[in-house]
Amino acid sequence: MKRWARRTAALVVMLALAEVADAEITRFPDPHPEGNVIEYWRLTHDPAIQDHANYHNTNCWSPDGRYVCYAHHDTGSGPTGAGGVHIIDLHTGEDIFVSVGHKGGNPRWAKKHNWLFFSRRDPEGGNPWEKGTEVCRYDCATGQVEVITWGWEFLGSTDKDDRWIFGNQRRRDLEGKVFHTGRARIEPGSEMEVIFAEPGIRPLCNPEHDLISTRAKRKGPFACDRLWMDLDGSNLRIGVPTVQGGHMAWSGDGQWQLVGNYQARGRRWDEPFPSDMHLLANIGFGDISPCGRSGRWICGDYAVADLRSGDGWGLPRPPSVLCYPANIGDNSGPYDADPKGSRDGTKICFVSNYPFQDAPFAQILETVTDEDSLPVTGTEGFPASGEFNVLGEVVGYASTTPTSFEGLERHKYGTGKYGFLKKNWYATLFAARLMTDEERERAVPSWGWLVDAIKETGGDPETSPLLYQRQTDVYVSVIRLPDPPHLRLVGDVAQLIPGENHWETYGYYLEREGERIAGDPIRPGDDFTLDAGGAYRAIAVEWSGLEGRPSLPLQVEGGARLTVLAERPDDFSWTSRIWQVADKEVPEAQALAAEKATCETRHLHDGVIRRERYQKGVIITAEDLNLDGYATRRLTYENGNLATREYWRPADDRRVSLEKFGADGFKTEEIRWDNRYDPPRESDHWFYDHGWPIKRIIKGGREVYEKEGDEWVKVE
Repeated sequence: MKRWARRTAALVVMLALAEVADAEITRFPDPHPEGNVIEYWRLTHDPAIQDHANYHNTNCWSPDGRYVCYAHHDTGSGPTGAGGVHIIDLHTGEDIFVSVGHKGGNPRWAKKHNWLFFSRRDPEGGNPWEKGTEVCRYDCATGQVEVITWGWEFLGSTDKDDRWIFGNQRRRDLEGKVFHTGRARIEPGSEMEVIFAEPGIRPLCNPEHDLISTRAKRKGPFACDRLWMDLDGSNLRIGVPTVQGGHMAWSGDGQWQLVGNYQARGRRWDEPFPSDMHLLANIGFGDISPCGRSGRWICGDYAVADLRSGDGWGLPRPPSVLCYPANIGDNSGPYDADPKGSRDGTKICFVSNYPFQDAPFAQILETVTDEDSLPVTGTEGFPASGEFNVLGEVVGYASTTPTSFEGLERHKYGTGKYGFLKKNWYATLFAARLMTDEERERAVPSWGWLVDAIKETGGDPETSPLLYQRQTDVYVSVIRLPDPPHLRLVGDVAQLIPGENHWETYGYYLEREGERIAGDPIRPGDDFTLDAGGAYRAIAVEWSGLEGRPSLPLQVEGGARLTVLAERPDDFSWTSRIWQVADKEVPEAQALAAEKATCETRHLHDGVIRRERYQKGVIITAEDLNLDGYATRRLTYENGNLATREYWRPADDRRVSLEKFGADGFKTEEIRWDNRYDPPRESDHWFYDHGWPIKRIIKGGREVYEKEGDEWVKVE
């Protein structure tokens, strides 16, 4: 992301947020010394109450990017409480209360309309799997709430055309409290139809195809982890088997079932298992999410990737984390950042319980175990003695130097499951993670599991600071500016063509000879008169007020009528393919007939983004280039078919991974390297047979697994 930050450093980010009484949106620059976020926005400000903006695979952004939804857990016990459903209007700055919701309401947006769906309890409705739970729709245009159907405690999503809403009916009357998957027409008072009566949760519809992915874990390494089905529950097939599992989401364009907990990867939407799982970029994610409707970007835990080039980069900031005793398992739900990209990939919404705007943080410089000293990038802002935390462990310290904590007391309050403090992890001030006295008075009752864990370790729940850690607030990071539109003349009429990504665009400002000429943005569908000749530029502005990069100049003689288009016309493209022989531009047919030729894909604003080499008309190599011109993804071909795909890291020009493909198109091997060593060490090596994993070698042979029948067996 430094590339974008460098290129846009001279541009001003302006936010047209209305001054309303309850507006709490605050903006601040990236506080990280090596940060590459253009700007942060903090949307909620109540550390006593948990605010959460949806799970990582469910978008909190409305289809037009104007609104962000979140659940405010202001009653009940932590994430199991009722809570309120809210939306924040980024155009006006208003925080709008929609309704009380069941367990936060599970708010989620429709695919194409500004409709927000959520669930809430009806105390007069009886069993929650019948009419005791209402599924509601809030229409942003009218402000009206309507009951669509009943019986779902967990909502999935709408289909691509917003005809159906899907969800899970938790049958508490059945053994095992089975989750049934159902659907209902998006019309008030619709009847629920059960389409899948076997266990499965989170039915998520592909954004561009009539396909559902649901979490339906089955026993066995090659059994189902994610199940795919048609919208009526038919045509069941395995999307992802357990052996390839991880956190998952659909890409914004619906082309990939994205799979996290690994280097960025995905399976094509129309190729169920067994089929190839493709590596998509040079960086890895835990939680994974689409970042934009185009499918070009994906984001995850403090990182983002550009699938056009295969490049990826971190977005460093102190982690959202909860410190709790090590005697319990993973309870990350209350603090997971759950990042989700906006519709144009300009912003990422996430939650955090650390006030990183003004609280101190430092990165660890060396991994330590039993040492009494911890070297860090700096201790400015930390008190002379006190407590810091690293992930979930609270560490006491007796003193500081400018670059270290001294006199360490590890595992305070029974926290921390690791024996080491690892290089590049963050140290944050534990006191800054705690509520004020006033916030403690307003806080909801603590989670029962945390109270029990404190008791089990001999602590006193009445006095333990672990029970008074701040809850999450909702933030936005601006990671790039909106795409520039394009101005052109068609006859005597000027056209304004929306930017390559334009689904969050509110309108456009016009400049003539560098001076802005219209007070308010002109909107898609408008006609505007250019009164005088000169060089004109257009600048897109989002509903949020975020302004983009200016268009290329259009020279107009004597004025013209300008038409503002809503979509790109068919005769316009952002890219062109340029064929060359011996560095001379030639027609395509001539290049394909030559002994050697090159074809470059050139972007109107980004320059060369792909370079292909041909021999006697057959492609032999290709490179996908990042914004600095570095070949991040490198491919070779045999007889015109893909043979290898490599991802490289521009920071140190090292190879990250290699995939090999057979003549039939299937992947045969996948190798990944650990570049922390010099020379790099092989860290992971997979072997495949027509989409089936058949062998895996981990860390150069420390662990080896092989497929034996239906089992995945560790080889001694």
